[in-house]
Amino acid sequence: MDVANGDPEWEPNETRIELLEAAREAMCKHGFADLTMQSIADESEKSKAALHYHFDTKAELLAETLAYLLAEFLSEVDIGEEGDPEQRLRALVEAMLFGPNGRDGDSSGHWEFHTALLEVQSHAPHDETFQAQFTDNYDHVRHLVTDIIDNGIEQGVFREVDADRTAAHIMAAIKGARVNQVATTREDIAATVHDSLLEQVIDPLVVE
Repeated sequence: MDVANGDPEWEPNETRIELLEAAREAMCKHGFADLTMQSIADESEKSKAALHYHFDTKAELLAETLAYLLAEFLSEVDIGEEGDPEQRLRALVEAMLFGPNGRDGDSSGHWEFHTALLEVQSHAPHDETFQAQFTDNYDHVRHLVTDIIDNGIEQGVFREVDADRTAAHIMAAIKGARVNQVATTREDIAATVHDSLLEQVIDPLVVE
């Protein structure tokens, strides 16, 4: 997910990874409103000057961080391009709702990050850099879900459906669950939406 050219095979170098990881840590610790280039530098062994050498603006740095984190997330989920489409889809939905460690793992860092992410997203309608990156990330995951469903249809695992519309439905449900999980005091939203997606979307897809 290269910010520059959309290459899904993009891999930043070691220095850039350190700065992107620092941006994630600082964003979770300080939130968007109090996030500065200095607070990001403080989370790494690099100087603020090094940050400015690699990134012209904070928005550019955060946009690339979003691309990097999506690539990292997908590699950690490791659903691959082969294997049973039903299992791949179930694994991806669970990971998107609870993090790479799944429903039974420690998801505290997952929700901490999504709390910070919600702040950044609130600025996207007014910032073309953020808006473009959120669009790229959304499109990448939606296409992935669509491809899994299409693959399942081709293999006779899933019944015939509009794969892209079904993917959009799944993505919308997950997005709503994430927002409400971090913006309310309800702690059961992600689990409820997860179970609903399995029972009302994925289970009915499966050819018996």
